[in-house]
Amino acid sequence: MIRAEGLSKSFGGVRAVQDISISVPEKSIFALIGPNGAGKSTLLNLLSGIYQPDAGSLHLESRTLIGVPAYQRVRLGIARTFQKIRLFKQLTLLENVRAGFHIHQDAPFWEYLLRGNTGRFHAEALELLDFVGLAARANQRAGALPYGQQRMLEIARALATRPRLFMLDEPAAGLNAAEMEFLLKRLEQIRDRGITVLVVEHNMDLVMNVAQRVFVMDHGVALFEGAPREVQANPRVIEAYLGGEFAA
Repeated sequence: MIRAEGLSKSFGGVRAVQDISISVPEKSIFALIGPNGAGKSTLLNLLSGIYQPDAGSLHLESRTLIGVPAYQRVRLGIARTFQKIRLFKQLTLLENVRAGFHIHQDAPFWEYLLRGNTGRFHAEALELLDFVGLAARANQRAGALPYGQQRMLEIARALATRPRLFMLDEPAAGLNAAEMEFLLKRLEQIRDRGITVLVVEHNMDLVMNVAQRVFVMDHGVALFEGAPREVQANPRVIEAYLGGEFAA
């Protein structure tokens, strides 16, 4: 689905990502893990177009993404969420999800959201809210939601762009056990809809239960890639990140 070769990015003298080559299989759940400062979020920013690389190539299927800005990548089918939740907190849940559908029409954003045809995308937005367990709160203000439900609302809004590749940056952060279980099931259902999922995550319970492949980074470089059980058994990964708790 998306393929990078020799991708590198520096900030001043700091090499955040160094010569990364990665290939995410279509219709899979692919996890990106590593300690803090490993370069995971920088790599996600390169894939989504927030940053442009200093070197390397990047393709979505056969199309190059080098030089393509983030908003155009959304139109190509790439969506993402962020570590820090970025909602329109004064708007309703329904309005937040409708904001994601803006990518599919030509009106200026705020004109579409506030004065456009409220019937357009209404049913689909409600369906997405139902998918994340929030349909009953559709007309409530987003900022009034508990933290975990705000995370799910951000997922619903990203899905409104109708992605083929969906990237999530630490979606389990701050979730309790029940919310994490709900998230895990939704990620599997998103994949089952034919959407490729790339997740950056520190919660190894989620990673080891949901991912088909795991890519490990450390200090901006690739450390290891394999199936979850292979990652758990790799001595370099255990030493750099996992320790003994998740070792196979």
